[in-house]
Amino acid sequence: MFQKFRKLLSHTFIYGLGNYGIKLVGFLLIPLYTRYLRPTDYGIMSMVSMYTQVMFILMNLGQSTSLFRFYYEKDDAESRERVIAASVWLVLLIALPLASLPLAFSSLLAAHLIDDSGLWFLMCLGTGTVICKVFLRMPFAVMRAEEESKRYASWSVARNAVGAGLAVFFVAGLHQGATGVIASQFFAELLFCFLLAGTTVRTLGMGFHWADVKAQLLFGLPYVPAGVGAFVLDLADRWFIKHYSSIDEVGIYSLGYRFGEIITFIISAIQLSWPQFLFANRKDPNAPQLYSYATTYYMAGVLYLCLGLAVLAPEMLHVMATPPFYRAASVVPLIALSGLCDGLTFIVNIGILFAKRSIWRMIVVLSAAVVNIALNFALIPKYGMMGAAWATFIAFAVQATITLIVSIRMYYVPYQYRRLAQLVLGAALVYGTSIALPFDSLVKSIAFKSALLVAYPVLLLVTGFFEPTELDGARAWIRSRARSLGKLSPALRPVLQVGSARREAKRNLLDS
Repeated sequence: MFQKFRKLLSHTFIYGLGNYGIKLVGFLLIPLYTRYLRPTDYGIMSMVSMYTQVMFILMNLGQSTSLFRFYYEKDDAESRERVIAASVWLVLLIALPLASLPLAFSSLLAAHLIDDSGLWFLMCLGTGTVICKVFLRMPFAVMRAEEESKRYASWSVARNAVGAGLAVFFVAGLHQGATGVIASQFFAELLFCFLLAGTTVRTLGMGFHWADVKAQLLFGLPYVPAGVGAFVLDLADRWFIKHYSSIDEVGIYSLGYRFGEIITFIISAIQLSWPQFLFANRKDPNAPQLYSYATTYYMAGVLYLCLGLAVLAPEMLHVMATPPFYRAASVVPLIALSGLCDGLTFIVNIGILFAKRSIWRMIVVLSAAVVNIALNFALIPKYGMMGAAWATFIAFAVQATITLIVSIRMYYVPYQYRRLAQLVLGAALVYGTSIALPFDSLVKSIAFKSALLVAYPVLLLVTGFFEPTELDGARAWIRSRARSLGKLSPALRPVLQVGSARREAKRNLLDS
């Protein structure tokens, strides 16, 4: 069992580094951005990002899920090529014509989204970025389907590096503000769209097969409204904040969201590797138990990361940002937990996937989106961006809960509810302690909160969270790492031998 988890973890890390490393790079660039960008710039970037994400959902036609569902059903290479070709034809025949509409009404979009029709070119850049992303999805999907995770990561890292480099050049070098960031994303996507065009063009050689196109379209379409619902959950609050407050407030909230969503570096990577793990082990007699343990380990790892972000958010903002952005720290804990719930929804969606009942995904997400919109109307006028953060968290929690209830009726998984409760209660205790004992000194505060984070796994250990087999597995891993150190290059062996000799001398002295 642990071998399968190690394989899942390996793919998760590689996919995360490759596909969502740009979020990590963007996070590390915050000290630079907050010195060259105003809250207004962050607000504009956030509104354009909101637009591009909903456009991608519409143009993608649910193919991110549909392609894999049909790809793994085929046993021969030719049939799998036809699955990929059908997905490309869907993009050419439906997605591209959709992109012409926002290009024609770019001024109107700019006037409604960023209150300035003169910035129409930003909407055009956003639309162009989405077109490139839709085409780039195909070669990257092929790499994932063939489990070429290292090749996938290599191309993705290069893509992210080029985008980050262009952003630094446009923002710090040319002082282009929000325009520079948006333009850098477009040019990076365009470059790699050309570099990887060969895979997309090659698949068209399989010809047009209506049966394959129709099957994938019908399966994928319910994911479009589901994707719109996910957009509402994730980004619609920016519009409410702009409407009831200002675009500057959107910028501050967006920076706090950026800190909280760093958790999606892990969550999105899991979403990329989870389908392969799920379907590859479906016929295993112990599959339900395997999925149960995987869910527990997901919660343990991601909740710990959320706890770290929540506890250290004020200190991180003081170190990385400038004073106008310090208020963003207040929304970080809720946004991080929202990401955890979003990932949990994907993890417990097993029964719905196995039963091919994608319509339920649409129902669940739209239900959560309705909750989110209602809470945005109720909370944002009174509580501002904190109301938006609470609305987001509650809606994602509702989504995860409904998905679990529906999915478990279709495919039973014996989830470890007691252990999950231990994780949550322990995290709540640590976070409560961190905010109950404030410090005037930044250094003292960081030291105290870091000690609390170290204490969390110790608390789980003493309360009996870890099972004996897990502790044995951890000890075996530590021993294997120690043996690996002993097999290092000859240049390091004298150092290890000196340490061993010193320990032996100390034991002899104590014995005497």
